[in-house]
Amino acid sequence: MTYGQIRQYADSLPVDICSARLPEKVQGIFNGMLGMIIVDRAMTYTQKRCTLTHELVHWSHGDDTCNGIMGARMERRTRRETASLLLNPMEYASAENVYEGDVALMAAELNVTIQVVKDYQELVLDV
Repeated sequence: MTYGQIRQYADSLPVDICSARLPEKVQGIFNGMLGMIIVDRAMTYTQKRCTLTHELVHWSHGDDTCNGIMGARMERRTRRETASLLLNPMEYASAENVYEGDVALMAAELNVTIQVVKDYQELVLDV
């Protein structure tokens, strides 16, 4: 899905989505109490697409923390589901073959971040 399609889907949900300058190393925030997702406006299109999908997965589960053992479990689940939503298994396999496993080249070809490719490898394929 494109960022526009993801955004259009998100706009149909009972969650507000906006962009703002976020602190360094923070790409997105989901605040369940406010029903709001904030995406860092300084990111690239690909980063925004991946971040919005990630935050929507948090929203869909009603996640309320990123701290402690429960927060770590929620984050792991969210990263696994985000990678599964953004990557098609056939396209991934083709990119892996063509680029001989070079994660950066695969990410560029698949229009996702390097982190999404790594998450797919570690959390989806290794399961």
